[in-house]
Amino acid sequence: MAKKLIIHKANEMVRGGDGYSVDTKRALNSIIYLFQYNYNNGNISVYQSRYLSIPFKILRKMMNLENDDNYVERMKKALLELMETIELNNWTNPLDGKTYNWFTTRYLNEAHFIKENGEWIAKIEINRTVKDLMIRQSNFTKLDILNYANKMRTKYSMKLYEYLASFRKFRYIDITQQHLLKLFGLEENHKTYKHYAKLFDLLKRQIEEIKKKTDLTELKLLDEKPLRKNKKFRIIINPKAKKKVNDLDAKKRLDDLTKSLFSRF
Repeated sequence: MAKKLIIHKANEMVRGGDGYSVDTKRALNSIIYLFQYNYNNGNISVYQSRYLSIPFKILRKMMNLENDDNYVERMKKALLELMETIELNNWTNPLDGKTYNWFTTRYLNEAHFIKENGEWIAKIEINRTVKDLMIRQSNFTKLDILNYANKMRTKYSMKLYEYLASFRKFRYIDITQQHLLKLFGLEENHKTYKHYAKLFDLLKRQIEEIKKKTDLTELKLLDEKPLRKNKKFRIIINPKAKKKVNDLDAKKRLDDLTKSLFSRF
């Protein structure tokens, strides 16, 4: 029996939930981008057609699998995960404005691999509810963010990159321990990461990966006694900038990532 993904936060409907593998999140990022990009540029056939056809070479590149000979099996496994049942609890559907105590759906209804005109194609059927929700999303995925996020090795670095990229014009941001746990999708009483030092080490690893693989090359995590005492993390984003990120703006962006229906990572 296929496992079910239970969603408690509205945005995780298309964030993919923290239960999904990195490959599955990469596949979902790619599908959302391709659908929204085409629809937003006047190609409404992506909505009207039963299937979205994606050449292997494109999906492989977008999922950052170009150096993996086992990419077909990894794509297959990711698409299979996207066909698993999703359960949403106390979910307000923006399509009709009604709040459902229990709502079940899935991202994909079908997925096929087929060779057409000498080229291997992944043909996927996106669930109609998911299509309707993607159309309603106003902020379309930026290709540069997708390309960088899909290079990340962990789900934490994917989320952190999207968050920090929105503040690239600011000098630094202060993040509370509670704030960071929420961003990473971790419980406040997590066995390991409820401890500041352990969470600091986790954050440091994600920042090092982001520095190496993205355009945020000047990130720096400060380790200072006042910050440790107040259980805060200060991340230098752009040392040439003068302004720090306003706490209200930081909270709003976090809320956008954890409450808006369609966030990617």
